[in-house]
Amino acid sequence: MDKKTEALVEQYATSLLEVALEHEQLATVKADVEAIIAVFEENNLEAVLSDFAISKEDKASIIKLLQESSSTYVSNFLDVIMQNEREGLLYAICQTFLVKEAQATNTHDICVTTAIAMSDEQKERLLTLAKEKLTIAHGQLVETIDPSIIGGFIINANNKVIDTSIKSQLRQFKQNLK
Repeated sequence: MDKKTEALVEQYATSLLEVALEHEQLATVKADVEAIIAVFEENNLEAVLSDFAISKEDKASIIKLLQESSSTYVSNFLDVIMQNEREGLLYAICQTFLVKEAQATNTHDICVTTAIAMSDEQKERLLTLAKEKLTIAHGQLVETIDPSIIGGFIINANNKVIDTSIKSQLRQFKQNLK
C-alpha cells in the first residue's frame, strides 16, 4: 500500500473512531467492525471488493448486506465508503480502526510466553504487573507456552516487551563473554 492510500485509510478509520466517540457508541461500532472483519476473513471479500472486474453494482450489493446487520453509524459509514468508491479499502480501514480504538482506550492484549502453564494466581499477578509496568488500562492475558525459553516469562503488549526469560539471560551472558 502506498503512502497516499495509507493516509486515506488512516483518515477514514480516524473519522469512524471520532464519530463513535462523539456519540458514545464505541462498543457498538467496535463490535460491528469486528463482525465486518470476520466476514472479510471468512469469505476473502478483500479480493472481491478490490477487483476491477467486479461491477460497482455487485460491490454495492455486498456492502448492502454488511449494512443490514450494522448499527446506524457503521451503516452510514459504509454509505460514505460506497459513495466514494473505497470498497477495496474497507478491510484495511476496519483493521486500522481497531488499532486506533485500542490506542484511544488504552486497551491491548497482553501476550505472555512462559515455559510451562501458569496457575490462575500467577496469571492475575502477571496481568497486574503488566498493566502497571506497561501503563495499560485494560487488557486480557493471552498465554503462549514455549519450552525453549527454559524459564521466566516474556510479556508483549502495546509494542513494549518485558523479557525475563532464562534463554534471554543466557544470550546476554554469552554476549558479555565475547
